[in-house]
Amino acid sequence: MKNILVRVLSFGFLVWLVPFVVAMGFFSPERKLLVDMFTFKTVMLLVGTATGSYLLFLLSKRVPRPAFKTFLFIGAIWLIENWILDFVILLPLSGMSVSDYFVQIGLRYVQILFVSAAIGAAIDKHA
Repeated sequence: MKNILVRVLSFGFLVWLVPFVVAMGFFSPERKLLVDMFTFKTVMLLVGTATGSYLLFLLSKRVPRPAFKTFLFIGAIWLIENWILDFVILLPLSGMSVSDYFVQIGLRYVQILFVSAAIGAAIDKHA
């Protein structure tokens, strides 16, 4: 059980880290966005969803059945983990207020719950 928890937390960090690293390529050294804001946010959403979906797929091989509740719990852990990482790292870098953060970025992380629940339900349906 400890092994799966370490993996879940590590994968949650990767769900945050991969889009963060990709985002760096969209900014100049002066912290100016090099593309349209909508393009940037769309790419970040796609990169985050693809990363999370792949990592959930990897976890699906290790999660006991039924999987729905477990995957929903994993999604909740990742959601909270990503919010904490943003509060510790992204907010100080960006200078955003907490309310601006949640409107522009934070609420988009709720999709983690939707994807993880859908994958858990799909596993249960076909198991």
